Amino acid sequence: MTTDATPTSPLDDALRFDAVDLVGRTGTHRRVEHTVPAPAREAGGLAMQVAEGDPIAIELELESVVEGIYAHGTVTAHLEGECSRCLDPVDQDIATRFDELFLYPEKVKAEEREDSVLLVDDEVRLGPVVRDALAMEADERPLCREDCPGLCAQCGFRMEDDPDHHHEVIDERFAALKGLFDEDPKDDDAQDGKA
Repeated sequence: MTTDATPTSPLDDALRFDAVDLVGRTGTHRRVEHTVPAPAREAGGLAMQVAEGDPIAIELELESVVEGIYAHGTVTAHLEGECSRCLDPVDQDIATRFDELFLYPEKVKAEEREDSVLLVDDEVRLGPVVRDALAMEADERPLCREDCPGLCAQCGFRMEDDPDHHHEVIDERFAALKGLFDEDPKDDDAQDGKA
C-alpha cells in the first residue's frame, strides 16, 4: 500500500486504526471504542472547539467491503468558545455520526486519487473525518442566549449591564450643521427685530 506524506496533527496520530485483519476479507467487521485527549486549540480556527486535554470519544465500526474499509460511527465531545455577540463563555455538547469509505489505493484510478480517501499502510486514518464531523456540528456563531444584546458598537460596553447605554453619534457630513440647531430661538427673534 502507499504511504501518506502529508503532515499530521496529534489528533491524526491518535486516531489511526490498524485494519490489516480486515483487508481483503469482505464482510468481516470490528467494533472499536476509543477516547483521545483533544490537542491544543487551533489559533484562528472554529469558534467552538474541544478544550485541550478534554476527551473526544469515538464509537467506530470498521467493515471490510470490496472497495476498501467502510468506517462509520459516532464522535462525542464537549466544545467551548465565546458568544459571538458579548464574548461570554459558551459550551456545546456534540454527538454526531460519521461515515467514510477508505478505498484500496489499487482500486482507485490515478485521476480520481485526489478526491478519494485512501487506506494508507493498511490503516484507517480517522483524524480528518472526526475533525470534519465536529466542525459540521459546531455552532458557527455561538450565542450565550438567543436575545443576547452583545457589546456597544462604539465603545465595547457590555449592553447586558445597562440596556439604556447609548452614544449620540453625529454623521461627520452633517457636523457643521449641528451648531444651527443649538441656537436659542429668542436670539433669532431678536435679530429679526433689528432688521
